Amino acid sequence: MQLNDNKKMSDQPFESIESAQEFLALLTASIEETVSDVHRDRTAAIDDDEERRVQALDLALYKLHLLDAHVHKSRRILNDLRTIRRLLVNERSAAAFTS
Repeated sequence: MQLNDNKKMSDQPFESIESAQEFLALLTASIEETVSDVHRDRTAAIDDDEERRVQALDLALYKLHLLDAHVHKSRRILNDLRTIRRLLVNERSAAAFTS
């Protein structure tokens, strides 16, 4: 990967699998907080008999659940990639040791 302005890869926000995992953990927490807020707003809209607002909030909840599912899948993929990286590093170490 070539970067402009002589930037190093370490200047990138996702320089490693671990940094991407940290981001997804923060995103998961944000999603959970937002779902809680939307549930609270939905309850208020029901109490105020605002049917259209309730429908919009239901759609928002649906999309948040979709996003949460995608983030969860992405976290599992990152875990798999980290495991594969560890296996490859161990193979390299074992090969260097036996040479």
